[in-house]
Amino acid sequence: MALGFGRRRSLLTKFYVALLIAVLPLLLLQQLYVLPAIRQQLRDDRIRSVRQLVEAGHGILESYEARVRAGELTPREAQLKAAAMLEGLRYANAEYYWINDLETRLVMHPFLPGRIGEDMKGYQDVTGKRVFVDIVELARQEGEGAVEYLATRPREPQPIPKVSYVKLFAPWGWVLGTGVYVEDIEQEVAAVQRRLWVALLSGVALAGLAGVYFSRRVLRPVRALVDAAGKVARGDLKVTVVAPSHDEVGDLGRAFNAMVGDVQRMLREMGEVSRATETDARHIHRSAAGLRQAAQEQSRSLRTMTDAVMGMTQELAMGASQAELAARAAEANEQAAREGGAVVRGTGEKMKEIARVVERSARMVERLTEWSEEVERAVELISDVADQTRVLAVNTAIEAMRAGENGKGFAVVALEVRNLAERARTAAERIGTLMKESQTETEAAAAQMKQGRLKVSEGLALSAETGKALERIVAGAEEIQRRVKDTAKAHATQAETGEALTLRIHALSNQAVESAADVEQITKAVEDLEARARQLRELVTHFQVERPEAPLSQEEKPEPHRPSAPLPSPSGRGTG
Repeated sequence: MALGFGRRRSLLTKFYVALLIAVLPLLLLQQLYVLPAIRQQLRDDRIRSVRQLVEAGHGILESYEARVRAGELTPREAQLKAAAMLEGLRYANAEYYWINDLETRLVMHPFLPGRIGEDMKGYQDVTGKRVFVDIVELARQEGEGAVEYLATRPREPQPIPKVSYVKLFAPWGWVLGTGVYVEDIEQEVAAVQRRLWVALLSGVALAGLAGVYFSRRVLRPVRALVDAAGKVARGDLKVTVVAPSHDEVGDLGRAFNAMVGDVQRMLREMGEVSRATETDARHIHRSAAGLRQAAQEQSRSLRTMTDAVMGMTQELAMGASQAELAARAAEANEQAAREGGAVVRGTGEKMKEIARVVERSARMVERLTEWSEEVERAVELISDVADQTRVLAVNTAIEAMRAGENGKGFAVVALEVRNLAERARTAAERIGTLMKESQTETEAAAAQMKQGRLKVSEGLALSAETGKALERIVAGAEEIQRRVKDTAKAHATQAETGEALTLRIHALSNQAVESAADVEQITKAVEDLEARARQLRELVTHFQVERPEAPLSQEEKPEPHRPSAPLPSPSGRGTG
C-alpha cells in the first residue's frame, strides 16, 4: 500500500507526508516521555529539598542527644528543648517541622498545639488516606522516606497535593517530618509544554516554508519538463523549456532543449530526404513504364516479322533502331536506380544519426540513475552520522550514570539526543526509500530508451534491405541494357539469311518477354520504394517542428535534395 501511495502522489505531497511522519514521533515523545520525565524530575527535586531539611532537623535532635550522653541535660529536658527549637523553625515563609512517635501520637506541631499527645491514627486526608499511620509504617520499615497526600494550607480550605519527608530518630522513638506543597509542579510542566509546542510548531512552519521553496525551485521545473515531454510525445516539437537555474535541474532542462533541437533538425532533413526519395521513385516508375511499353512493342514486331520472312530485312533494321532506343532507356533506368540507391544510403545515415541521438538520451537517463545513487550514498552518510550520534548519546548516558545524582540531568539530555538520532536515521531511511522509487522510475525510462534503440536498429536494417533491392534493380537494368545491345547485333547478323533470321527472331521474341518481366519487377520495386518514402514523409509530418525559413516549392527545386556527405559515426569513423 505504501508503494502504491508513493507512485500516485507528487514529490511535494511525499515531502509533507514525510514531515508529518517525522513530527508524530516528536509529539508522542513529548506527551509520553518528556513531560512525564520533567514532572518526575520536579517531584524528585522537591523530595530532595525536604529530605535535606529533615536531615538538618535530625542533626538538631542528634546534638541534643549528644548533650544527654554527655550529662549536660536529662532526656526529658533535651526532648523539650529540641522540640521547642524545631517548633520555631520556618522555611519558605510558612513551612514547618512536626514530630510524632511510633505510636502515632503527636509530639510537636506548631499549628496543632491543642492536639499534642493525641493519637493521630484516625487522621485522614480528603481521599481517606490515613497519613500518620502510613508515616509510622514507613519509619518502622525503611527508617525514612517520602509520603504524598492531600492537605490544606493555613487559612485555605481547598486541599492541594503535598509531599512530606519523614525520618526516624531511634534513640527517642520520634519521627521527624516536614513537607512542601507541590501544586506548582503542574504549572511548571504546563509552562514547559507550552514552550515545547511553540518550538514544535515553529519547526513545522519552517519545514512548510522549506516545502514551498522546494516546490518553486525543484518541482516547478520538473513539472515543466514533464509537460514538455508530453507535448513531444504527442508530436509537438516546438516546445522549449525555460531553464534559468545553474543546478542539475537547469542542466536537465538545457539538455532537453538541445535534444529537441537535434530531433527537429533531423526530422526536417528526413522530410526533405523522404520527399526527394519519393520524387526519384516517381521518375524511375515513369522510366520503367516506358521501358515496359517498348519491350511489348518489340515483342509484337518480332511476331509480325515471323509471318513475313521475305520482308525481314527492313523490319530487322527497324528492330535495330528500336533496340538502340531501348538501350538508351535502359541506361537511363540504370542511372535513375543508382541515384535511388544513393538516396536510400542517405536515409540510412539519417537513421544512424537518430540512433546516436537516442543513445545520448539513454546516457542522459543513465546519468540520472548515477545521480540517484549519489543521493542514496548521501542518505547512507546521514544514517551513519545518526548511528554515531546515538552511540555518543549512549556513552554520555553511561558517564552520567557514573556521576550519580549530579548526572541525572545529563542522562535525560543524552537519552533525548539518542532518540533524536534514531528519528534522524528513520527519516534518512524514508528518504532513501523515496530515492529508490525515483531510481526505479529512471531505470524504467532507461529500458524504454533501450527499446527505442532496438526500433531504430530495425529501421536501419529495413533501410539496408531497401538499398540491396535497389542494387538488384541496377543489376537488372544493366542486364536489360546488355540484352538490348545483343538484340541490335543479332538484327544485323540475321539480315544475311531469311532462315537464320527467322530463328533469331524467335530468340529475340523470347528475350523481349523476359525483358518485360524484368521491367515489371523493376516497376514493383520502385512502387514499394515510393510507398515507403511516402510513409516516412507522413511519419515525419506527424511532428510539429519550427521552420527557420520557408521551403522551396517543387518548381523552384533544381533537383531532389541529397546529403552532401555522411555524418561521422559515434566512434569517430566514417559510416562505410
